[in-house]
Amino acid sequence: MNERGVSLVELCTVLSIVAIVMGVSVPGWSALVSKQRQRAVVTEIASELRMARQLAMARHQRIRVVVNMEQSELRTECVDCDTNVLRRYGFAHTGTVIDSMSTRPEILFQSSGRSATATTLVLIDSRRVSHQVTVSITGRVSMS
Repeated sequence: MNERGVSLVELCTVLSIVAIVMGVSVPGWSALVSKQRQRAVVTEIASELRMARQLAMARHQRIRVVVNMEQSELRTECVDCDTNVLRRYGFAHTGTVIDSMSTRPEILFQSSGRSATATTLVLIDSRRVSHQVTVSITGRVSMS
């Protein structure tokens, strides 16, 4: 039989190369994960606004999203209902904050899905990168 094994020196060499490659790639990987987490928060805020629009159209009622900039929270409320608060989304723990809004801190969706006013939210993430979520007068929500 012709069996061939690896020596201890070869094994240590391969393990050290793997350790070096892992050491170089981990900082880049953690930065990528952090960037994706911040992007997910912006996407979730846009999704909450889209959900409010869908609720307004499905229920045939006016729905508003109240933006609490100090507590980093969105609160979806039914304007004409007995049960006022329908949903809450808090994002204070994520490091993303709302820097500014183009209108007052309330977005109102009519039962047709249209927004009462066009609004732009400017969000700043923990890496100090700016993101925008815009609600058009037709009620469409877009991110940039």
